Amino acid sequence: MIPALRGAVVTIVAVLISFGVMYAICTGAGAGASPAILAAALAVGLARRPERLEPHTSLLKGIALPLVALAAGAVGLTFRAFPPLGAALFCAGISLSVWLRAFGERGNIVGRIIALPFLAMLIVPVRVETARGPGSTAVLVIIAGVVAFACSAAVQRLAGGASAMPAERARKSTVAGRMAAQMLVALALAFTVGMLAFPVHWPWVVLTAFIVCSGAAGRGDAVYKAILRVAGAIGGTLVAALLARVALPGGAASAALIFIVLFLGLWLRQLNYAYWAACATLIFALLQGSHGLPALPLFALRIACIVIGALCGIAATWFVYPIRTEHVVRRRVANALAAMQAVLRGGNVHDLAHHIAQLDRIAPSAPKHRALLRETRALLTYVTAGGDRKHAGAELRRLGALLKEVPTRK
Repeated sequence: MIPALRGAVVTIVAVLISFGVMYAICTGAGAGASPAILAAALAVGLARRPERLEPHTSLLKGIALPLVALAAGAVGLTFRAFPPLGAALFCAGISLSVWLRAFGERGNIVGRIIALPFLAMLIVPVRVETARGPGSTAVLVIIAGVVAFACSAAVQRLAGGASAMPAERARKSTVAGRMAAQMLVALALAFTVGMLAFPVHWPWVVLTAFIVCSGAAGRGDAVYKAILRVAGAIGGTLVAALLARVALPGGAASAALIFIVLFLGLWLRQLNYAYWAACATLIFALLQGSHGLPALPLFALRIACIVIGALCGIAATWFVYPIRTEHVVRRRVANALAAMQAVLRGGNVHDLAHHIAQLDRIAPSAPKHRALLRETRALLTYVTAGGDRKHAGAELRRLGALLKEVPTRK
């Protein structure tokens, strides 16, 4: 829990500084607080998974993030003028961000840079209350991107560039293409159902579909994420309904509550994703408000949106280039054993940390193969700690034999 706590502290500091700096700029410009909330939302994504602090990485992010934030802001305005076009542009932008992650480290960086502002704009549409026209809105959105990047980079550097999360590797082009197609279908379904059935609350459907489909390793993983998302969302929405009956002293108290919930979510996410789902749902509810609806109907409406969004994500992963859970297990274990064999031949032992994280990632959604995953992980940890190589070699052969027993149904 200590690394998770440290990561949460680093992230929340970057978020608070980004919000404070941007809020001061908005106050000076006579604008509302939504650009400051946008900067904070961007800082969450930037600080939670930072890349190495190298000049080319910093330059790429520093240039691309404000420009993509501006593009996302334009899409947000399109939602208000012509929602179907805004939905199409959003689907294309997010799917592109997934597909780009097949192209090495820079593809990963650009993909995340594209996704962050689009998702932030979905959660916090920028509405600048100023008489200076749309030009001021564009400038403030760009500044929000610059502030989020600069504050996150500065805090990361002061914290030693550490991250509580493992580095993300580039996916194969076929895997990235499959995930991009699944994301496109999931979002298209979510927008269609959400905008037709829930004209006001459709972002809840879309956001849930994105969460369930994003990075889903296979059918079982999507279902597992959906269960955690719905369970956490019920808790978060229930708390939001209870808080709706409490009159907070003012805007400062509401902001403090949001930041406290965000910190708890970032910290407890490493323990179980359901905690993050609950906290994120509560934050989303606090930002959106009640729209004048009574607490109980609003609670039921939000839960319905979340369940439908989860079903959209599951449908995409089950019917668009689906991958069975046993195939995921075979691939992850085979890759881990190959990496361990390379280490036993003199390779880099640090490479095993990535495979340990990959095994941990799919273990909860593969109960039938949990023993194989657990034993493989234990052997990777044993080799990483410098265990006896002769014993490790014998275990490697035993696990290889067990791997052949995993079904290969198509």
